Amino acid sequence: MKMNLLKKYRLILKTIVVVILSLSFLTGFIACNTSVKKETGQKDVKSKIVNTESSGKALEPDVFWEASLNGDLEAVSSMLKLGMDVNVVDEDGRTALMFAGFNGHTEIVKILIDRGAKIDAIDNSHRTALLFAATGHFPETVKLLLDNKSDPNIVDNGEHFSPLMHAAAEGNLDIVKILLEFGADMELKDVDGDTAESFARQKGHTAVADYLKSMK
Repeated sequence: MKMNLLKKYRLILKTIVVVILSLSFLTGFIACNTSVKKETGQKDVKSKIVNTESSGKALEPDVFWEASLNGDLEAVSSMLKLGMDVNVVDEDGRTALMFAGFNGHTEIVKILIDRGAKIDAIDNSHRTALLFAATGHFPETVKLLLDNKSDPNIVDNGEHFSPLMHAAAEGNLDIVKILLEFGADMELKDVDGDTAESFARQKGHTAVADYLKSMK
């Protein structure tokens, strides 16, 4: 009886941790675009670009990150032509590639890669663009990053979550299959000993869990 209670308590704690980490991903990115709607933000970005071209001043990196996060392809392209450092990082070590990957903006990810973005640049939490992309339903973005040699077995330095764990926990079977195709390790465990399969079962994604089990 005590063991059953302990297992239930542990499962509740695990769920809380996953929710908190998911919110931390989202909160960190929302901070880049909190006060205006997307349309207004894009107009503001374009205005800043025009001002930069006419004044000759350096473009502020936060404009670049915001455009990447919001999927503003025109703005990102313009800033790169103006000489923006494609690998410039914010205070948390995040790059434009991470911002674009987080929201699944595949075309922007491609442009950034073509302009020399570091595929496996890591932020302060040891997360790459692939780890960010794997938190959402963005199979094309995930595959593009993997096609460009992103490490499918990267883990963060907190809970030791991998891209496969994120995809499994979200029930994204197509992304799970892509990651496995590129060598994702199903046996990786987080700090509590959970695997991608156990995450999928805990979250009720039976089809994903059964698929992972069948691939062992």
